Amino acid sequence: MVRQIEPYIDVNAALGGIDGSMLTTTFHTTPAISTYLVAFVISDFVYISEEYRGILQRIFTSPHVADKGRRALKNAIRTVSTFEDYFGIDYALPKLDHVLLKRNYGSAMENWGLITYNEDKLVHWEGADLHKRQSDILMQNHEIAHQWFGNLVSPEWWSYAWLNEGFATYFSYVVTDMLYPDFKVMEFFLTDIAERAYSLNYITVRPMTHYVENNTEILSIFDIISYHRAACVIKMFHHAFNQKTFIKGISQYLRKYQYSFANELNLIDELQAAIATDVTFSQAVWSKNSVRDIMLSWTHSSAIPIVSISRDYEYNTITIKQRSKDQSSLEYWWIPLNFASASAPDFQRTAVDYFMPPVSEVTLSASELGIELRIDDWLIVNKQQTGFYHVLYNDANLWLIAKQLHDNHTVIHPLNRAAIFQDLGHLIQNNDMESVDVVFELLSYLQYEEELMPWNQVADTIVFLGKNLFGTLSHEMYNNFVRQLIRPIFIRLFETPCHGNLTNTELLARQKIMEMACLVDLQECLTYTHAKAHEYIFGSLKIGNEMGYYAMHETILCLGVKYLSDEEFNAILNTFSKDDRDTHPWYDDLIYALRCTQSQSHLQQYLNLLLGENSTKSIMDDIESMMYLLYLFRSNRAARPVMWQFIEENYRVLCGFPKFVENFNRIAEYTPRMHRQQFIDLRMKIAEELKKVDRDEILIAADSSHIGQKAKVSDTFNDKFNHQIYEWLKRNQPPTYVASLGARSSATQIGHLFRVAGKFLRKVVSKKRS
Repeated sequence: MVRQIEPYIDVNAALGGIDGSMLTTTFHTTPAISTYLVAFVISDFVYISEEYRGILQRIFTSPHVADKGRRALKNAIRTVSTFEDYFGIDYALPKLDHVLLKRNYGSAMENWGLITYNEDKLVHWEGADLHKRQSDILMQNHEIAHQWFGNLVSPEWWSYAWLNEGFATYFSYVVTDMLYPDFKVMEFFLTDIAERAYSLNYITVRPMTHYVENNTEILSIFDIISYHRAACVIKMFHHAFNQKTFIKGISQYLRKYQYSFANELNLIDELQAAIATDVTFSQAVWSKNSVRDIMLSWTHSSAIPIVSISRDYEYNTITIKQRSKDQSSLEYWWIPLNFASASAPDFQRTAVDYFMPPVSEVTLSASELGIELRIDDWLIVNKQQTGFYHVLYNDANLWLIAKQLHDNHTVIHPLNRAAIFQDLGHLIQNNDMESVDVVFELLSYLQYEEELMPWNQVADTIVFLGKNLFGTLSHEMYNNFVRQLIRPIFIRLFETPCHGNLTNTELLARQKIMEMACLVDLQECLTYTHAKAHEYIFGSLKIGNEMGYYAMHETILCLGVKYLSDEEFNAILNTFSKDDRDTHPWYDDLIYALRCTQSQSHLQQYLNLLLGENSTKSIMDDIESMMYLLYLFRSNRAARPVMWQFIEENYRVLCGFPKFVENFNRIAEYTPRMHRQQFIDLRMKIAEELKKVDRDEILIAADSSHIGQKAKVSDTFNDKFNHQIYEWLKRNQPPTYVASLGARSSATQIGHLFRVAGKFLRKVVSKKRS
């Protein structure tokens, strides 16, 4: 390249020569490289640099942030050398540049030797909260991982995009965990990456390996499946095949196909070769030539398995069943299972104990599975949640687990304590439990739980139960029960400021614990959030960096306005009428937060503000107002009777709003069975009004199956379980559950254990008699 001499930074230049007024830049010959990885940067950027192990790394930034990249440079140096050591394969180029751009396609791009980032992702590490630094490090390490996965070995075609993104995602967490163990990023992997993979909507799922052809299809494959699901499957086999053996196979794959391309079979065959040398698996039939079948059952599947474990306590056998989470799917998998029991509570070894073949059901003895298991032992499958599947247990085994949790919960690994609630949540939300008594016995140990992962995973279940019991005789007893559970952990987390030193897992747990605590009206939570919200609203103070991220900010405002005084509520309304929305960005925060109020009079004022005949149009337009109507109905059960009354009194005005009919049709899905006739009568009035004003909109039919569709889960749940829950709560109100930060008394502990054990033994005896 020959050009006029100008002040510039030549990022990729290898050699240069000056001839008069012209500058010649000569580039080294690149290795064989995929075209999508070629990039040039022309800029006036400045840089800082460091060389280690013969690799020059530089951070290029705008001059005004020149001193902000030192942590990113230090992390890059450590990460590259760790990847080299971990896989035994050197980084392929003599340099690796990191360029921080004002605008970038996505957060970052892994161009070989020239990674580009959005500037705000790396330059604000100095003084930034821990959770932001953690997220940015993971992002940078993801791009560095691509220098091996995608750059050194590229996919044969975009159908195998997961060979790039799944490996880069997973190993960015693995290496970050090695470099920064205090971050506990493998816990964050479960609450972020795995949580998204588990929650996929089955309308949009596809297999990991999925043929694509045109540009639109190629772009669409860079999704949760290629990044998150693939990372979970890779993690599962990393553990199942023995971690060192798996890495040996990956290293062979990278070495064999370096500067070239590969497909999934190339990867699997190298793993098969590595497994064949592992003496641990020398007696395992599957290890000889089944790795292709095993892995293809996952890479070509679009569903998630549910593994059900039931035990015959008389013959000490275990029946293992598998089915798809998607009830319309008939897929089966080779599923790697591992086991821990009361007699052998080893949760550290995560390699496979038994590969369940792709059949619906197998029954084996404990000895055939290699499990040390007595009749009164609990059994846990999927140690440390390394496998990508749900596990469901029969009630008798759950009673034994509950007994252990009450006796000494630390015997069971915290990730498995979390997994119990994650998997139970699926059962509870689908009304598939045999009995809810054991669920509440499991929940009741939480008053002694100090680890955050179990709280992260139990939150959805506690919220689900609370929402479905709302308005029933059980509701206040349930709130009282949860208050006893959550008060100790809430006080421990929130009694002192944390000043931003929170990992992502800690932030998420704080948010969920706060939501649960205020949901059940724990006084300490209501006081805390009200004070924070009051400071923000009336003192123009930020909620505080200990809150960490916007989701927590939103949560505190919502919970903090739950029980405002009339004076406070009216003061907020006055700000809407006095000031301009555009000059106060927190207007939107407050408008959204006010949907959380529990006062009927405040709800009526709120609805009039948004939608009434004299509503303040300067706050938002009619379409926005309709959106808030739906937000309110979905999120605040206390608001629903007020909303029905408001719609009935104002339907003539509301029929003039755009999107009213569309949102009314959506609200119809939440109509409970007991209010069906009230809804039908209101619908008829709206239909008549629409005819009068000649609005050509499709109102939901009076006999539509969509009416009450989303309320059916709640109706069915209460039909099946409300009486059981009421009886359990009535029996177990304080003083059985003592609201105390201290340890339980020995008498309470022993008495409770006898009660749990007695329930379990009665179940076993009744099973034998039948």
